[in-house]
Amino acid sequence: MKKQNTLNIIIMAVFLCIVIAMIVQLFPLLEDVLNNRNDETSIVNTVDALGWRGPPALVGLSALQVIIPLIPAAAVGILTGLTYGVFWGALIFLGGISLGNLAVIFFMRRIEGILTRRIKHNVKHNGPLSKESLDKIKRPEIVAFFLFMIPYISGVGPYLFAETNVKLWKYIAAVVAGSIPQTIIYVILGDRISQGSYTAAIVIAAIFVVVVLCILVFKKRIMNLIMQDR
Repeated sequence: MKKQNTLNIIIMAVFLCIVIAMIVQLFPLLEDVLNNRNDETSIVNTVDALGWRGPPALVGLSALQVIIPLIPAAAVGILTGLTYGVFWGALIFLGGISLGNLAVIFFMRRIEGILTRRIKHNVKHNGPLSKESLDKIKRPEIVAFFLFMIPYISGVGPYLFAETNVKLWKYIAAVVAGSIPQTIIYVILGDRISQGSYTAAIVIAAIFVVVVLCILVFKKRIMNLIMQDR
């Protein structure tokens, strides 16, 4: 048991070091994204200056916005479309989302091995998205799918599902599938802006907002249907 805890602590330390290294390496790009949201030329120039390191940097930034939910996913997604177009931009963004979720799930399940025996067995959680509720659902990956269709709320996904019994490959598949709609919107927005088609970008953004609002309006009904599948 002590050896397992020691291994978990080492893995956690390595993970934290990797995250810190990513933040340090990607800080100039992240700072540019946060400070120049209305100046796409400056951001694109920053990525172009990276050369062949541009795609890996954006994959890392896409992963980092999952690990650190405070980083706006929309800004990162639009940036991938701005710099690499619809197809490659979508692949880069989805690849980063997958890596970020894998990293968080792996880390949280390791840290759970240390904390569960000391804290979590004595704590009961309630609510439709609690561990106890999600573990009763036959297919919790469906919940993950719908959760990742809702921007800004999806950031809690990996931290929420890390404690459940959902299979990792099913969870990642649900994450990718659920993230496709918003990813397509982000990269198309970025691509249209890069082409100077601001009217098209505004129309796409408006459609995106309407879709998100519809999902939010019917989220309780959707959750009730899912929770019945036990």
